[in-house]
Amino acid sequence: MRLTPDRIRALFVDRATAKFARHVPDFVALQALVREQGGTFRNDHGAIRVADAGVRDLFVAAAGVMGFKRDLDYEFPAKKLRSFDLQVPGEDASQFKIFVSQVDLAAFGKPVAALIEQDCAGQAAAVDYAPLRALIDQARRDRGLAEPVAEEFVEWVAGALMHRNGPPILRATLEAVAAVSGEAASALALGPDFNHVTIDVRAAGFAGIEAMAEAMRRKGFRLLPAIQGAPGTKLRQTATMAATVATPVREADGRAGTAQTEKQFVEIIERGPVPDGKGGTKVFKNFLAANAEKIFDAASTKVAGRL
Repeated sequence: MRLTPDRIRALFVDRATAKFARHVPDFVALQALVREQGGTFRNDHGAIRVADAGVRDLFVAAAGVMGFKRDLDYEFPAKKLRSFDLQVPGEDASQFKIFVSQVDLAAFGKPVAALIEQDCAGQAAAVDYAPLRALIDQARRDRGLAEPVAEEFVEWVAGALMHRNGPPILRATLEAVAAVSGEAASALALGPDFNHVTIDVRAAGFAGIEAMAEAMRRKGFRLLPAIQGAPGTKLRQTATMAATVATPVREADGRAGTAQTEKQFVEIIERGPVPDGKGGTKVFKNFLAANAEKIFDAASTKVAGRL
């Protein structure tokens, strides 16, 4: 049986979300809070940060197999990132979305940009993506994939592509990037995996984002200092603070070392109505740069300390 893009997308979301849960205890705890509330976990979107334009383009091509289309662009000059969202065409705001942020090499000085490019080259050399490209071509040609092949495709995307491959980052590279952009440093430390996934507030059983954020604080979650978006507006968001974790690095002399970085967090989101152009309303499905810039602060490696 050939699976449609919708079915392949569902497989991917399940696989990538389960992978995220294995690495982010806050996410597992937040799912438990949703169950206590009697709500339902609905993943509004996941987000990745990439430094390698080739990996970005391959991810977009793979996303096309799952029915995603590139939609709007967003600029974050202070963070040294340029972003866009991948959306399922149509007006259904409940469909899973992906927010892709690209490290803007042109915003860095040439010496630091060269360090980033060297790190990207090391990762790219570690994996041969020819089998994934062949699967993308097959899906385009056949307008879908047979179920076993779709499983293989999803494993390539969620496993190999959304992963930091190759040797650990050089400590000097991490520190040089962190001095310019903590968000870009976090991107290099994690690789192109989901740096966050997002729980829909109302599906979770809460009347609004304030109620869910307060319930999270009572459970001991560390949240960003403010909710982004005023009450009654089309998009309101906040997030947990990414845990500081030990990350492998290479020292200048080639020895293995460890640095502290911030990589992954959980967001909660409340989407509101906007005019549909036909005299009615629809739920806002895109993103707001002013909100996202503050959400970025949840995973920002400013200092790569030694352990």
